[in-house]
Amino acid sequence: MSRYTSEDLARRDATDTADPQDPRSPFEVDRARIIHSSAFRRLQGKTQIFGVGEGDFFRTRLTHSMETAQIGKGLVLFVNKTPELAGAPISVELVEAACLAHDLGHPPFGHNGEAALQAMMHAYGGFEANAQNLRILTRLESKREEFGLNLTRATLRAVLKYLEPYSARKRARTGPKAHLAVEKCYYDQDEPLMAWIRADGDRAGRSLESEIMEWADDIAYSVHDLEDGLHSGLIIPEHFNNLRLVERMAEYAGKRGAIGCDVAEVQAFMARVFAQLPGGSALRLKEQRKRLTSTLIHAAIINTGVTRGESGALSLAMDEGVRRQVAMLKAVEFVLMIRNPRVTTLEYKGRLIVTQLFRALAQDDSGDLLPEDVRESWDEVRHDEPQRLRVVCDYIAGLTDLAALKMYARLFEPGVGSMQDEL
Repeated sequence: MSRYTSEDLARRDATDTADPQDPRSPFEVDRARIIHSSAFRRLQGKTQIFGVGEGDFFRTRLTHSMETAQIGKGLVLFVNKTPELAGAPISVELVEAACLAHDLGHPPFGHNGEAALQAMMHAYGGFEANAQNLRILTRLESKREEFGLNLTRATLRAVLKYLEPYSARKRARTGPKAHLAVEKCYYDQDEPLMAWIRADGDRAGRSLESEIMEWADDIAYSVHDLEDGLHSGLIIPEHFNNLRLVERMAEYAGKRGAIGCDVAEVQAFMARVFAQLPGGSALRLKEQRKRLTSTLIHAAIINTGVTRGESGALSLAMDEGVRRQVAMLKAVEFVLMIRNPRVTTLEYKGRLIVTQLFRALAQDDSGDLLPEDVRESWDEVRHDEPQRLRVVCDYIAGLTDLAALKMYARLFEPGVGSMQDEL
C-alpha cells in the first residue's frame, strides 16, 4: 500500500505533467526543482550564525540545509523500519526536498534581518521566514508562471510548519514591542493556497514529513553549531564554571522543551561532551570534534520513532533524554555564540542595513531604485501600498548578505558604486 495518493501528488498547475521518459518520481522532481532554484543557490551567501566570509569552516544557510537533508534522510530510513509504517513507508526524496527548502525564506543577516523586515511589514501583512518559504516556492520562483516551482501538494505540506495566519497571531500579541515579534505564521493572502495545500478535512494538521523536517533541522543546527562554536573558541570548558552563564543556559533550555532544566544538568551534559574531546594535536582534536558530532546525530536518529494517536494519526516521537540534550545544546549556543558581542555587533549592523534599505526603497514612489525585473512587479501594484511594500520586502529578503551590503553602500556611501555594477 502506497502512503501517497493521487491527491498528494497533485500540482496546482495540472498541465505540468511528467515526461513519459523521465524515470524520476514526483518527489525526486520536486527535489531537483528546489536544488536548481535561484533561491537555493543564494543560501550560500546567507548567514547561519557566523557571517559569510568569516572563514571557510563555518556553516552557511546552504551547507546547513544540505546537512539537514542528510539527517532527514537518515531519520526516514530509520523510522521506516517501525511497525507503524509497515507497507506505507515515508518517501526519502520528499523529506529531502522539504529539508533542502526549509530555509529558503530567510533574509540576509539571519534572524536579525527577519526581525527588521517584520518591524517594517508589521502593519502590511508581516514577515516570517517560513511564510516566505511558501511564497518563494509557489510564487516568486519562475519555473511555472504563476505557480512558482509548482511542487506537489505533499512536498508543500512537508515544508509547512505553521498553520495560523498572520492576522490571528498579530491579534494575540500585545505590548509596546508587539511590532518587533516575528510571528510563526503564514501570510493572510496565502489563505486560498493554504486551503489547497491542506485540502482541509483530515489534512488540517501538520504532516509527519513536516515533523521529520523540523526535527532534522533541530538536530542539524544544534549539533553543527556546537562544532562551529568549538572550532571558533566561543565554547570552552571554562564557561561552564561561570554560574551566571550556566543559569541563563538552563533557563533558555527550559523554555525550549527541557522542562525543569537546572545548572547541574547543563554542567553534567557538557562535561560528557568535553570528555569526548581529550585533545592532543590539532589534527587529533579535529577528529574528536567530528566524531562527537557523528555520535550526537546518530543518537538522535536511533532514538526517534513514530507513534499512532487515538485518532489514528501518526506523529514523531523523540526520546526525552535526546530532546533535552538538543534543547541544552541550543541554549549553550544561544548564550555563548548568538549573544556573544563578537556576533551581536555584526548582527546589529545587519539589522540596520536591512531597515535602511527597506525605508529607502519603500519611500521611493517611482520604483526606479529597484532592479528591472523587480520594478515590473512593483509597477503592477504601485497603487496598492501593502502589495507594493510586499514587492520591496520580497526583493530585500532575497538578497544575500553581500548583495545587501553592496546595495546599502551604493545608496548611502559617497563614492561607492558604478554604472557598470550589476543590480
